[in-house]
Amino acid sequence: MTMLEYTKIILEKVSFDPRIFRKELRKSVNYVTKEEYGHLKAWVKQKFGKRDKTKTSLTEFNVG
Repeated sequence: MTMLEYTKIILEKVSFDPRIFRKELRKSVNYVTKEEYGHLKAWVKQKFGKRDKTKTSLTEFNVG
């Protein structure tokens, strides 16, 4: 399992709580490679882009 796959699992599990989601999203930047970062950004935008709870986190992550 790659760090990208692991990060996706974690983000899905904590998406119910915006504070935890934001924390894990910030941490994920340190775990993934530069190439994976682009994939992660696209995945986060697609998966969580329409949720009000995660909107602030996505803005901080520079998605969208």
